[in-house]
Amino acid sequence: MGSLLLVLVLVTCFVGLSSWQVNRAQHKNDVADSAGVEKLKDFNDVMDAQAPMPGVLADQRVSLSGHWVRDAQVVVPGRVQDGDTGYWVVTMFAPDGAHLGEGVEAANADEKTIAIPVVRGFTTDEELAADSRAAAGEVELTARIGPIEGPQPGNDLPDGQVRTVSTSQIINMFPDLLTYSGFLIPESASGAAASVGTDGLEQVPTTTTRDEGGFDLQSAVYAVEWLIFAAMALYMWFQLLRDDYMRRRLGEDSQDSENRVEYVVVKAAGASSIDPEVMSGLTGLPAHRHGGKKPGRRRRGSRGEDRADGPSGDQPKGTDAGPADNSDTDTRTTGGN
Repeated sequence: MGSLLLVLVLVTCFVGLSSWQVNRAQHKNDVADSAGVEKLKDFNDVMDAQAPMPGVLADQRVSLSGHWVRDAQVVVPGRVQDGDTGYWVVTMFAPDGAHLGEGVEAANADEKTIAIPVVRGFTTDEELAADSRAAAGEVELTARIGPIEGPQPGNDLPDGQVRTVSTSQIINMFPDLLTYSGFLIPESASGAAASVGTDGLEQVPTTTTRDEGGFDLQSAVYAVEWLIFAAMALYMWFQLLRDDYMRRRLGEDSQDSENRVEYVVVKAAGASSIDPEVMSGLTGLPAHRHGGKKPGRRRRGSRGEDRADGPSGDQPKGTDAGPADNSDTDTRTTGGN
């Protein structure tokens, strides 16, 4: 009963952990949702130039206005959209009211423009991507903040192309700009110079850099593993219970002295019969009752001397032989017994 209680506690814990992993598998974006990334916020309230971007701002929806820095543009190859591999066209955008982070200083900051990379669109045509240009004028954007990508070597790429949207790499190409630790993927653009998803470009979905949730396979695997542990605990308890039952049934339980069984070899391998002396020791009966030789009886004579009762009929000297043996007497005349 003690082992059963322990197993039930373990199984309850394992099943509870499995349920927790299932919840994680189904609701893995709860933390991001609780951070309020779906709430539209002013860009300048959440982003500072030349300052690290907090991780909680990834996928945050923001609104901003400004203009395109038309000559500051790069093409990013190797991007996939709707199953097609092509190019992103990324143009720097100068937000109105942009500012540096608190305590951040930059050389000649007054002479430089603060801008952030914006993905204007996708195309499978390399020439179209290289020739595309944003329009001049005011633009209003609603976008999501994308986490910046790490820089990768692109020496084998044509001029104007980079492998990742890395602000540290892009800013080296345009030294007159200051930038942010992130980029934007527009949801919508308005104004005379919207230029998002226009002139042959396809608008890039804002879910490109987001984890849309659904069913998390890793958490699901962990949930199954906890159920396997619970099944193993029950199986081990069953095996222990079964072994204990078999020991008791066979009388092998060393804690039950009344039911102990001792095994005695009573016949050697290949022997045709059991030793009568061995059987006598087991049953407590005389050996001759088990086929052994019956011992001769002894009786005392008239002088108190022992005399064997055997077939020879020898008697000690000087003793009375007693009456003759009547075993040969003819009893036919008397009808004797």
